[in-house]
Amino acid sequence: MKIGIGTYSFGGIESYLGLGPSLLEKFQKAKSLGYDFVELLPSDLENDTEDIRKWLAETGLTVSSIHAEPTEDVVKKMAELGAQAVIWAGTPFNSTEEAIEVAQQLDAMAEMAAPYGIKIGYHNHSSEFFVDQGKPILETVIENSSKCFFQLDCGWAMNAGTWPPSFIRRYKNRFIAIHVKENCRVAGPGPKPASRHEERKGGNPFAGLKELPVEERLKAIEEIKKRFEDPEHAKRFDPQCRMGAEESNISWQEIKNALDEQDFEAFWVVEREGFYDEHDKCLAEDCAWLKENIR
Repeated sequence: MKIGIGTYSFGGIESYLGLGPSLLEKFQKAKSLGYDFVELLPSDLENDTEDIRKWLAETGLTVSSIHAEPTEDVVKKMAELGAQAVIWAGTPFNSTEEAIEVAQQLDAMAEMAAPYGIKIGYHNHSSEFFVDQGKPILETVIENSSKCFFQLDCGWAMNAGTWPPSFIRRYKNRFIAIHVKENCRVAGPGPKPASRHEERKGGNPFAGLKELPVEERLKAIEEIKKRFEDPEHAKRFDPQCRMGAEESNISWQEIKNALDEQDFEAFWVVEREGFYDEHDKCLAEDCAWLKENIR
């Protein structure tokens, strides 16, 4: 079984701001920890496409996808890298009506990407399971779209109170990928999310930061990290326990069984925002556990 990893796991917030490890260093680390392919970030595409292809060949990795808003420029670059998908990592919406708008936008993006051989997907967090008019808004997106796919983040789904195997079976053939992170606590979807028609409170924390001098970017990162120290915010990351831990409330084999019922193979991507142990040890154990235990 091949397992991938999101390059976000190497550098986190810093990666969005052009700091942290180089893309080649990320590839080398991913390979050394046992991974077979990578899911990129928008900042990774600032490297020349030929260089990315060379580094992939040197490390023996491939690219499955990218977490980015699906623009035609991003789609073209991913096609050049032999990727499968461009996956929207999230956008604000908080009602049935707004979910339908997102569904229509995703289908339009899918039509744009189809000639390039690239599929469009959407990645959830817990907030997309907020219920409006008796239904989680993510379900409304799925039911009102037909040309796009989804990447179910199983950890966030379970944290929101949704059993991933049942959700996958309910919407068979809509899941091109999953994100793998353990969970040991159900917190629910949280308060009503932001609207896509209102300015987001506090704005985009990364907006304009990329253009600042390195020293100022580092200061900005420290400010952003302080938000993660808030106890209520930090609770979101507490459930990320060891893969296969006794306290886990996820069955990865049941998820695999559900995905096997689809007409195509979904790819698995590990992503960690928090680490239960040392960074590299945690990621290496994630990969090894999956390869040893999932059939």
